[in-house]
Amino acid sequence: MVKYLSSFLLLFSITLNSQTELKFNLASAPFLVPNIGIEVQISERFGYQLDTSASFYNNIEGSPFHMTQIFNEIRFYPKNKKNKRSFFVAAHVGYGMYNLRLPRWIANISGSEYKEEGSYQYGRNAYYGITIGKKIPLKNEKFNLEIFIGGGSSQSNYKYYNKDEQRIFAITNYKRKFNKSGEELPYRGGLMLTYKLSK
Repeated sequence: MVKYLSSFLLLFSITLNSQTELKFNLASAPFLVPNIGIEVQISERFGYQLDTSASFYNNIEGSPFHMTQIFNEIRFYPKNKKNKRSFFVAAHVGYGMYNLRLPRWIANISGSEYKEEGSYQYGRNAYYGITIGKKIPLKNEKFNLEIFIGGGSSQSNYKYYNKDEQRIFAITNYKRKFNKSGEELPYRGGLMLTYKLSK
């Protein structure tokens, strides 16, 4: 408990003494999947960002679509002209939980056996990858737009269920706790509206 409290106090003190930006993803908002973040300037060319997104749909094509993700990211800004940050590259790690149906077009591409109407997956993801992006200044200096895309390795532990909420096993004679899969793919991106807090 003391460790978490000291980490929070350290981040809070850095936030008070550094340029801090609040962010809202305009690309995910129309789909009612909020994605918010905060970026704290660590030094002239480095920043730390924490962002999270979530969806709370209870029924899409007969199945739930619940998803939460959180990402920690260290950003590097190669150029810093007139104290304005622009292009960046970042390393991130993330964690996610989901309860969703595999979209039919993905199931068809992957050759998934689990195409039963109403079947769904429940699981957790770990993410390791990079993000690239660019900040676009607006007339009001407190606001920016930020376009970004990120991807890398997505490692999943999950379970399959049919429409009657009965567990489906990939190998019927080997009933392990979780199925596992790993892919390399893009899994985050968007257009953030950012707002700079006063120091």
